[in-house]
Amino acid sequence: MTASLPLSAAQTSIWFGQQLDPDNPVYNTADHVLIDGPVDPVRFEEAVRAAVGEAESLHARFFLDGDVPRQVIAPDEWDFPVLDLRGEDDPEHAALAWMGADVRTPVDLALGPLFGQALLRIGDERWVWHQRVHHIAVDGFAFSLLARRVADLYTDGGGTPFGPFAKVLDVEESYVDSGKSAKDAEFWREYLDGLPEPPGLVDRLAGIGDHTIRSTARIPTEDLRALAKAEGVSWPDLVTAAIAAYLHRATGAEEVVLGLPVMGRLGTPLLRVPGIVMNIVPLRIAVGSGDTLPAVAREVAAQIKRTRPHHRYRHEQIRRDLNLVGGTRKLFGPVVNVMPFDNDLRFAGNPGRMRNIAAGPVEDLAVGVRDFSDGAGLSVELDGNPALYAQDELDRHRDRLLRLLAEGLAAPDRPLGRLPLADTAIRVRPPHPPAPDVVELIRARVAERPDAVALEQGEVRYTYAELAARADRFAEALRARGAGPDVPVGLPLRRDPDTIVAVLGVLFAGAAYLPVDPDAPVERTGPMLANAPITVGPGLVLEGHAAGTGQVLPDHLAYVIHTSGSTGRPNGVLVSRKALASFVAAATERYGVTSDDRVLQFAALHFDASVEEVFVTLCAGATLVLRTAEMTASVDGFLRACDKAHITLLDLPTAFWHEVVHTLAAQGEVPRALRTVVIGGEAALGTRVDQWRSIAQGVRLINTYGPTEATVVATAADLGPTMPKSYAAI
Repeated sequence: MTASLPLSAAQTSIWFGQQLDPDNPVYNTADHVLIDGPVDPVRFEEAVRAAVGEAESLHARFFLDGDVPRQVIAPDEWDFPVLDLRGEDDPEHAALAWMGADVRTPVDLALGPLFGQALLRIGDERWVWHQRVHHIAVDGFAFSLLARRVADLYTDGGGTPFGPFAKVLDVEESYVDSGKSAKDAEFWREYLDGLPEPPGLVDRLAGIGDHTIRSTARIPTEDLRALAKAEGVSWPDLVTAAIAAYLHRATGAEEVVLGLPVMGRLGTPLLRVPGIVMNIVPLRIAVGSGDTLPAVAREVAAQIKRTRPHHRYRHEQIRRDLNLVGGTRKLFGPVVNVMPFDNDLRFAGNPGRMRNIAAGPVEDLAVGVRDFSDGAGLSVELDGNPALYAQDELDRHRDRLLRLLAEGLAAPDRPLGRLPLADTAIRVRPPHPPAPDVVELIRARVAERPDAVALEQGEVRYTYAELAARADRFAEALRARGAGPDVPVGLPLRRDPDTIVAVLGVLFAGAAYLPVDPDAPVERTGPMLANAPITVGPGLVLEGHAAGTGQVLPDHLAYVIHTSGSTGRPNGVLVSRKALASFVAAATERYGVTSDDRVLQFAALHFDASVEEVFVTLCAGATLVLRTAEMTASVDGFLRACDKAHITLLDLPTAFWHEVVHTLAAQGEVPRALRTVVIGGEAALGTRVDQWRSIAQGVRLINTYGPTEATVVATAADLGPTMPKSYAAI
C-alpha cells in the first residue's frame, strides 16, 4: 500500500455525491468491445490484468482523515469471469442483459474494487469484452486508454505503460497555484456576467436516481460533412448548433447555455495516465428564430475558441465563484459531448468495436454523439434522468432533434423559426418566479397578525406590530447615518429581543447586516468591523457614517457573514436579498413552517444557522422563542424548558442533538408540542437515528447540510421510517 494521497477536484465532487447515497450504482461507467474473430481467453485475461495493474486509479481506496477524504492506491485480488453464452436463445441479448445487471452493482469506495472486467463468448468467433469502472477512477478518455492498452498488450505485448496517478494531482496542484488559474478565474467571471437561467426541456428539479435512461439512433454523415466543409465549420459544431437550436425552439430562449465536456489533458503530461481529468465548462450560445443552422454553428465555433484557453478551470470552482453551490440555479443546461474520433480497435488483427453502456449520472439531459469507422454513421445517445423523463418522452425529444438537424442540413439557408418539427407539442419551461423579499413577507405578517407574538424571551414579548415599530425606528436612525443598499452595518449580536430588532432594522433600511461575536477577540472582530462603515455599539448605539442611497433591489446585499476560519483567516460571504428570499421560501416549504409554530432560536447569532431560525420563523408569522443561557445548563433542563415553552420546531447542531437523544433514551420525555427537529453541521450517527426513531415517533427529523456560501442549507433529507439502511455509513 502506498502513502495516502489527497483527492483531485473531480474525485472530491464524485466522492461527496456518492456519500449522499452509498449504495447507488449510478456512478458506474461501462463500455464493451465487440470482437469478431478468434480470441485466446487466457492470453486476453493476461492482457487485461496487465493493463489494469498499470492503471493506479482503478486500485484507489477512499477513507476519511478527520473530516477530509483521502485515498491510497491498494491493489487487491479481483475476478475475471469468462462466460460462454452460446447456448442462450439470443447470446447477444443475454450478454447485454448480463452487462446491464453488472452495471447496477454498488461499489464500496472504501473497500473496492472500483471496477469489474469480464469476457463473454456469444459465437464461435464472436466475443464481448466488458469493463465497468466507477467514475471516481476514470473518465471517457481513460476508458479509451485502457481499451487501447489491452489491445496493444494482447496483440504483441508492446506499447508504453501508463504513468502514475500522482501526476494528476501534481498537474492540478501546479495549475491551482499558478497565475494561469487566477487569469482563468477572471475570464469566467467576465464571460458569465449576466448569465441567464440556463433553459431546459423540463420545468422542475429532481435528485439523481440509481440509473439513467437512454434513447439512441444512427444518422448518416454525408450531408453533415458536406455542409460543414462548405460553411467552414466542423461537423461537431453543426451538431452542437442543432442541439442549441432545438432548445431555442423548445423554450423560446434567445440564449442557451450548454455544458461542454473538455478533455483537460492537452498541454499536460497526462495523455498516458488513466484517471478522471475531464472538465465540463459552460458554453453561452446566442440563437434566434431568424438564424440559420450554419450561423448558429459559427457562433458555437466562436464560443468554443473563446473559452478554449480557459478549459482547465474546474466547473466546481466556477459554481463556487458564482455562489451557485447548493442552490436551485444551474450553471448550464443539457450537456453535449461530441466525440469526433472512433474507438475501433484491433486485437491481433481482429476488429473490436467499442460501445458505451453507461456514462455515469445525469442531472437532467446529456447528448452524446460518437463517430464510428464502420460506415454506419453517427451514434446519437440521449441520456436522461428518469426522475425527469419517461422513456417515450426521451424518444420524442430524440426524434424532434434529429428532424430539426435533417431539415437544417437539407435547407441550410432557411431560418430556424421556419424549420418544421415532427411534433410541435413541446413543453415550454416557465421561469422560476422570484421569491418575495423577507421584509415584504414580514410586513405582510404584521398586517395579517399585528397582535400575534412574534418574539419571546422569558417574560419579554413583542407582538408583530411592536416588533415592526421598533425595527422601523431603528431603520430610520440607520438611514440618518447613511445606511442603504450594499452598506454593511456591523452588529455585535447578543441573544436578546432588541438584537432581533436591530437585524430587522438593518434590512428595513435597505442595508446589510454584518454579525460578529461580541465575545470574540478583537484580533478577529477588528478586521470584520473595519469593512462596516456603520457599527452598532453596546445598547444599540450607532457609530460611524455611510452614504447609502438608492432603490433596494434583489441583488443588493442582505448580510455579510464570515466563515469559521478553521482553514485560515475567516472569509466574508456576501449573501444577496434574492438568495435569502429564495432560501426562506424553500426552507419554509421543506420544513412545513406555519403561523402556528413556536421555533426555538438556538444558534449563535453570528452563525448562519441563525438566519434559518430567525427569518423562516418571522416570514411565516410564527413565534420566535429566544433561548436563555439557563436552558443549556443541562440537556434534561433543556428538554423541560422546551416543553414548558411549547416549542414545536427545534433547529439543533447535530452534536447537541446526539446528547438530546442520549438523554431521552436514558430518562427523558420528548417535549409534548414538538413536531419537527432539524439537525445539521456534521454527520448524524446511525445508532442515534435508530434511537430517535423508536423514542420520538411522530416527530419529523430532517438532516441538513450546507456551506455558508450556499445560503445556510444546500441539502435536506427526512430521516423517517423509510430512511435507507445505508445511512449509518455516511
